[in-house]
Formats: sequence, C-alpha cells, structure tokens
Amino acid sequence: MSCAERLQSCLTTPEIGLPVFPKKYTGELLRYIVWNYTTIPDLHAGNVANAARYLVQVHYFLPDKENPNPTLEKICKALVGARFTSPEIVDAAEENGQHYVMECEGTDRGYVYGDC
Repeated sequence: MSCAERLQSCLTTPEIGLPVFPKKYTGELLRYIVWNYTTIPDLHAGNVANAARYLVQVHYFLPDKENPNPTLEKICKALVGARFTSPEIVDAAEENGQHYVMECEGTDRGYVYGDC
C-alpha cells in the first residue's frame, strides 16, 4: 500500500467522521482534513536509495470555539495504527477558524524507525 493509500485509508474512518482530501481543499466545509507528504530517498547502498521516508502533514480544520481534542486524539491514533510515527501537533490557527497540523514520518517498508 502506498503512503497516499495508507493516509487516505487511516483517516477516512467512521470514528474520525470527517471528509479527507489529498493536498488541498477549496470548498466551503467548516470541518475537514487535508494531508500531504514529502518523499525522501533513504537506506542508500551502492549509490541507490532502497527505501523512501515520508514526511507527513495532516491538517485538521474546524470552527472557532469547538473542542479539537477528541478528534486530534483520534487522528493521532489512526496515524500510529497505520505505522506512522507519533505525530507532533502544531497549532496553526487562522482568522477564520482553528487549524492544527500533525507532523509525522513513515516509510515504504512498513516500519517506523526503531522498529526494524
């Protein structure tokens, strides 16, 4: 399963219950998730990368004055359950609502560092 498939699959669950979009969303929903990632070649041998490391960002948007914590916890658990590292959470508040960014890592080898 690709990194994109893993992200979409783990975030699109009844438990989280939010629409999930890759890369960007330009609609008018108030509550949604957007994810993106950067691919970095890894595990080099013989001048060739034998794996990829993914630097993942999951963005959670919601209206002001709503409690984000229950959903943030569900998103973090879903990421860890899909074999991504435990995410850091950054409050990237905006004028028109709340915005939280969860940053984590994953690999295409199905393990996280310290688990090989």
